[in-house]
Amino acid sequence: MKTIKKIACSVLALGLVMGLTACAPKTFEHQKLIDFLEDQDFDDSKELEDYYYDYSDIITYGRTDVDGAYVHCEGRDAQEVYDRITNRFGNYPDYDVEEATTFCFRDSKGFAQGYLLSFEDIKDAEKFLKKYGKALPDDYEDGDEKSYSYYIYSGESSGDRETNIGVYLRGNTVLIMISVGVDADLTEDFCEAFGVKSPTEL
Repeated sequence: MKTIKKIACSVLALGLVMGLTACAPKTFEHQKLIDFLEDQDFDDSKELEDYYYDYSDIITYGRTDVDGAYVHCEGRDAQEVYDRITNRFGNYPDYDVEEATTFCFRDSKGFAQGYLLSFEDIKDAEKFLKKYGKALPDDYEDGDEKSYSYYIYSGESSGDRETNIGVYLRGNTVLIMISVGVDADLTEDFCEAFGVKSPTEL
């Protein structure tokens, strides 16, 4: 009888766990972004301080004609990615971020950068999406798909360089892609990897 009760309790506990998992909002996965960047031959900076150097060298100085780097971090370092890179100009409130993956890229025509930020509070992620989206030029497009919300923009920056920006929300994660002058294939491949609408469709 005791054995039967133990089995019954185990089944109930498993059912409860499965139910909670099913109810949890799905998110964009950091490993998916890491795999994508590895496929693009981006260098893993390993440490956040090393990424700061790589970011400055690639974006500011254009170390080579084609170069890309990324870093993935959690905890305090993830918070620092938000504070020092994503929000370096103080345009957004101080939100708590628990995991981050960020990348930068340059070729002979332009640059690209992006972020995947997992916020501690899903409401903060939603607020960030809206604030980031509303800061785009007026002819942006926004909407809600089955599993994510988005703001996308496509236009021209100074120097007549094509600019594509996409910001997407799924669960507590925000995915951002910014491309200026870079071949549109990178943006399209990025969006295809995550199953989101590309700004190049505008």
